[in-house]
Amino acid sequence: MPLFMDFHKIDSDAITEDDMYKAHLRDVAVQNKHGLIYKKYYLNLPNKTAFCLIESPDRESCVESHKEAHGLGACNVIEVSREHEFLPYMGEGGQNEQDLALTLTGEIDSGFRTILLVDFLDLMENQKMIGSKIIDFIKNCNGSVIKVPSEKYMASFIDAIDALDCAQQISRHFESSDQNSLYSIALATGRPVDEQGENLFEETKSRVNVMSRLGFQKGIFMDLETKLSASHSKEFSKIDTEPVTILDVASYKEIEKLDEVLQKNLINSAFKSDDLSNELGLSKTQAYRKISALVGIPPNKLLSELRLIHAAKALKTGNKTVSEVAYDSGFNSPTYFTRVFRKRYNILPTVIGKSISR
Repeated sequence: MPLFMDFHKIDSDAITEDDMYKAHLRDVAVQNKHGLIYKKYYLNLPNKTAFCLIESPDRESCVESHKEAHGLGACNVIEVSREHEFLPYMGEGGQNEQDLALTLTGEIDSGFRTILLVDFLDLMENQKMIGSKIIDFIKNCNGSVIKVPSEKYMASFIDAIDALDCAQQISRHFESSDQNSLYSIALATGRPVDEQGENLFEETKSRVNVMSRLGFQKGIFMDLETKLSASHSKEFSKIDTEPVTILDVASYKEIEKLDEVLQKNLINSAFKSDDLSNELGLSKTQAYRKISALVGIPPNKLLSELRLIHAAKALKTGNKTVSEVAYDSGFNSPTYFTRVFRKRYNILPTVIGKSISR
């Protein structure tokens, strides 16, 4: 049968593990009637959340089962792929005699995970070698590699402290190498099922993607939830967080708005830094200060940098000419594009195309 996962918000402040087990027994009592099986449940009492893992013929059976057992349905129910979603993100794990999910170390599994996303641009054809090294770092830090349809590398960690350690090891590897590459690393922590959405860790994945797109100047972006989660570990005091940019909720909202505007206008050559300021509802001076503080470079430099990264990635596919890539990346002149590309990366864009085609 298909696999589903649901999300429950716990309203009571006084609820206990025993209360949740009794609630689980009410689910089990009606499962045969609805043709499903409650496999186990994940519990995070501090965050007042619970997530049930269910084998069911369909989503509607999950909803109706909960309604019969508790008088109301779950906040959300999503179908998950066992091989491509559940195992990579959640891991094998186990459960106790009460069906409460446990980690491999025997601790109660909250269901929350820290997602790491590494994006890098290498112009010297070392992509596979660097990627292999990133995978080694992930595995050595107890992470689970997640396949994504791109040259990016994503991983899931039960412990935020392991994810942060991994991010810093990867960052140090890039900083110490002589390779002509740019990189961004993003960390976000969240729940497997959100109140809305249809995919596992949908909101968390959205956050790491936004942060990674704008993090090439910062190196490592981390949301506040990851810092709070990692700080519970005794090892946190040993980690130097100085190179890490920690985004609180307000700062992330600003990054998210900036990313939204850029994604919509980046390849439009008529879109300039003044237009970016206007879209953000800021004066030119305010935009300069705000964007410089958030991503490390001013608006005009940010536009140029992101357009060059967009162009470099397109050139690496080898599917278009330099002129086509220039226009598709928001440059109105291939000659100008070639000049700024060479100045930025110390290599001609035509060389990238030829190296790929060989």
